[in-house]
Amino acid sequence: MLYPQARTAVADADVDAGAGVRDLAAERLADREAALAETIRIDVAHVADLDADGVPVRLYRPEEDTPVLLYVHGGGWVFHDLDTHDAFCRYLANATGWSLLAVGYRLAPEHPYPAPLDDVATALTWLRAHGDELEVDTTLVAGIGDSSGANLIAGLCVRDPGALAYQVLVYPVLDALADTESRRTESVAENGFVAADIDWYWDQYVPSAQVRAEPEVSPLRAVDVSGLPPALVITAEHDLLRDEGEAYAARLADAGVSTVAWRALGMTHGFWRRPWEFDASRSAVRLVAGTLRDLAASLRD
Repeated sequence: MLYPQARTAVADADVDAGAGVRDLAAERLADREAALAETIRIDVAHVADLDADGVPVRLYRPEEDTPVLLYVHGGGWVFHDLDTHDAFCRYLANATGWSLLAVGYRLAPEHPYPAPLDDVATALTWLRAHGDELEVDTTLVAGIGDSSGANLIAGLCVRDPGALAYQVLVYPVLDALADTESRRTESVAENGFVAADIDWYWDQYVPSAQVRAEPEVSPLRAVDVSGLPPALVITAEHDLLRDEGEAYAARLADAGVSTVAWRALGMTHGFWRRPWEFDASRSAVRLVAGTLRDLAASLRD
């Protein structure tokens, strides 16, 4: 059963099955305009657009010398940018007390794998090299992403297990070859996100079928996850990606990686970055904030 807020959101949304010829320029413009129009941006003490060795990034710093979240937005590797997630990043920075470095990675299909993942890695390297001038504490950097952004955070951790101190994966897409119960039972128009959508996104991001099983592309297929950073994995009950996210959390825990999995009951894909609309988003952000406080405290002890 959908939570009432989710039912309302799905009823008001256009369901796109991802098939046929699509006008990406028009869709991206409409997506951007909708995101900019629907929310109120709250103040953060310091916000700056910067260049991270060729990768556009935006720094949100609620106060000086805080730890840093590397934030990677979702959108199927095809949609969204720094502006579409600006309101939420401001909210998240103030709610957690951590600085955020949001990454404006190159988008598919113009820039397929590995370009988006390379951009995230470049931004992290740049962040660590410039922490002092940015007035942030880069001795503690965690990664956070939603959907395809969570895929990029997980992929970065597979590529370089020591890159991040912690990973927060919000309804992550983790297996290009997934054949799960949730892909079958939750792939319905009433949930606003169907299997044809994710299939289309994978076609844009990784056109080569041979590459899709690579661990940094499909982290759920990594042979050994024991050396990966601890994780918080957030899923939505009525999301076709639910099972692969929870399977990944189970694999991490089974390998001895400190892991928490949290399922938002009654929720569909996309609730995370809309705290002004969904109670579950505010609850998830509070969970993230508490987790990060505990992480910082444990490293100080």
